[in-house]
Amino acid sequence: MYKKTSLGFLCLFLVSNLVYAANDNFPFGGRAAGMGNAAVTLYDFWAVSHNQAGLARLEYMVAGFYFENRFMTREMSFGAAAIAYPASPGVFALNVSYFGYSLYHESKIGLAYARSFGERLSAGVQLNYLYTHIGDGYGTAGNLAVELGVIYELVSGLNIGAHVFNPTRASIADFDDERIPTIMRIGLAYAFSERVMMTVETEKDMEFNPVFKAGLEYQLIDHVYIRGGMGTNPTTNAFGFGMDIGNITIDLATSFHHVLGYSPQASLVYKFR
Repeated sequence: MYKKTSLGFLCLFLVSNLVYAANDNFPFGGRAAGMGNAAVTLYDFWAVSHNQAGLARLEYMVAGFYFENRFMTREMSFGAAAIAYPASPGVFALNVSYFGYSLYHESKIGLAYARSFGERLSAGVQLNYLYTHIGDGYGTAGNLAVELGVIYELVSGLNIGAHVFNPTRASIADFDDERIPTIMRIGLAYAFSERVMMTVETEKDMEFNPVFKAGLEYQLIDHVYIRGGMGTNPTTNAFGFGMDIGNITIDLATSFHHVLGYSPQASLVYKFR
């Protein structure tokens, strides 16, 4: 029975790799999740996951937690926590994440720094340690990888952002020259008004076909937001809701993969001000 269960989860992991490569740069943050993770241009706390340049405008120390029940399967759950601290002339951030279960899991620890260069340009960099564990004696592996990004305001209300993860193509294991994915993203964000913003971006993993993403955020009333998003290759849809309650921000979202099903997501952020 145990072997059949392990084989079943192994098959599920193999299918899920059509969506997420091993040692992928898993995105996190409830706001971005509700927008289909089209977030490479966003200035907010969860930029620590999407594009560290987006941390540059933080004015207070911020901490947050995120959880995703990927495809409604406990063994594929994903969790993350982060903290950011403004220290002139920039912002430092530390984040940790964990994906998987006892027989297979991946974890990541990242230390980021971001700062602004004038009113229009921001840049950020992060150093990561990625660790993979495979049970039943298969072993563990880990290595360092970097990521960096920029955001630039082209005109008022229109930002362009770019981000690259693991540009040095660091390896995770000697066997079969297994490497940590190299992932590039570029996108635009346009604020139609103070209440409506749209984002679009393209993501390219060096080993897979490009992915197109788009997201929309609408401020329904003060401190209450609704969001939607979509992605291609494979086709995914997302919907989200956010609320600011004093120093606390709560974001709830769910995405739908047309083969693997739903993935509920939630995050909580606290601002120390």
